[in-house]
Amino acid sequence: MVNNSATIPSTPTATAAQPEIQQSKVQLAFREQKLGTEAQLQIERQVQQELLKKQTGLKKSGNQAAITSNAAALKLSNEAISLLFEKPTLTEKNVTKAYFDSSPNSTPSIIVTFDAKGSKAFTALTKKLAGTGRTVGIFLNNRLISSPTVSSQYAQTGITGGTAMITGNFSAEETKDLETWLQHLQAN
Repeated sequence: MVNNSATIPSTPTATAAQPEIQQSKVQLAFREQKLGTEAQLQIERQVQQELLKKQTGLKKSGNQAAITSNAAALKLSNEAISLLFEKPTLTEKNVTKAYFDSSPNSTPSIIVTFDAKGSKAFTALTKKLAGTGRTVGIFLNNRLISSPTVSSQYAQTGITGGTAMITGNFSAEETKDLETWLQHLQAN
């Protein structure tokens, strides 16, 4: 598995972006990647990862002007990525439960359970994208944190059961931020 990967059960991996909490209400959205944007998404994610890495170094340096400039570039990167996806299929309003599972014997993961409407929407979304190479964009506060593909084995049924699992090798900082976001999600 690739570092900072995220998956929906039985799917290939995609990278996760470092989160920052900037608003009191947490927004979670699952979005369909637009047709024909597969190559562009890879390029935009690479740019984003480079900016995130640079931001980490800049925070250590304390150079506020450079931090602000890089943060502006990150915002533009997030906006460019967002344009590669359709409007949300389901949101935090469809989530009945969300938590971070960091059991010692398993890969750290975020477990999201949907209400009946969300479960149907998630099944339809994964059925539509199964085997296409396009991804399910998982956005947290308008930032893509995961973009897994859906295995072709779900082309007939989609992923059923009303639960999504996002797994990965999250850093300690990402784990802390994700846990905080999920607490906010449960509070809203």
